[in-house]
Amino acid sequence: MTLVEEPGRRERKRQQMVAHLVGVAGRLFETQPYPSVTMEQIALEADVAKRTLYNHFPTKEALLAHWLEAELKRDLERLLPELKRRHGFAERVSIELDASADWCQRHPAHLAAYLRHRFLSMGDAPPQPEPPSSDRGDIARLWHALIVDAQAAGDIGDRFSATQLTTWFHHLYLGTLMRWLIEPTLALRDEFTQMVALFMEGAASRSAEPAQRARGVPH
Repeated sequence: MTLVEEPGRRERKRQQMVAHLVGVAGRLFETQPYPSVTMEQIALEADVAKRTLYNHFPTKEALLAHWLEAELKRDLERLLPELKRRHGFAERVSIELDASADWCQRHPAHLAAYLRHRFLSMGDAPPQPEPPSSDRGDIARLWHALIVDAQAAGDIGDRFSATQLTTWFHHLYLGTLMRWLIEPTLALRDEFTQMVALFMEGAASRSAEPAQRARGVPH
C-alpha cells in the first residue's frame, strides 16, 4: 500500500473542497451584505481551518469570482433551450442580457466587487487552465457562439472575425455594466437594448439591414 495519493484522487478531493467552500460562501453572499462577509466567517461556516481556505482562495474576491461564474454557468444552461428557439443575433443575445440585468439588479455590490477583482488581476500571471469539467461559466463563449451562428446566417457580416467581434461586444457589455453601477437609476435592460443596437449598427451584414429595420432595430 502506498501513502502517496494518486493525482486523480487528489484532484477530485481538491474539487470537492472547492465546491464546498464556494457553496458556503455563496450562501453567505446571498443572505448577508457583501462587505460584512469575512474569510474568517466563511472558514467557520465551512468547518475548515483558515489556512485551508486561504490555500484554495487567497481573497474573498477570488471566492466571489468562482461563485459568480458558477452561477453564470447554471443560468446559461437554463437559457439554452430558449436561445435555440430564437433567431437572429439581437433577439437571441437579448434573452441572456435580460437575465443578466435581473441578476445584476439583485446583486449590485457583488457585481462591483467582481469587476474590481477582475480588472485589478489583469496583470497577474494567467491562471492554470480549468479542467473540462469546470463548473464555471464564461459569458464570452456564449457571445462567440452566437456571433458565429449569426455570421453563418448572414445576420452579421464577415468583415471582422468572430473573435474580434466577441471582444468588442464584451467590452460594450462591461462598459454598460460600469455605467449602470455609476448611475444605478438607469434601467439596465434599456441600456442593454441600446448597446445591442449600437453593436448591430457596426457589425450587421449589409444585406441584413432591411430585415433589421423590419424587426424594429434602430438604424
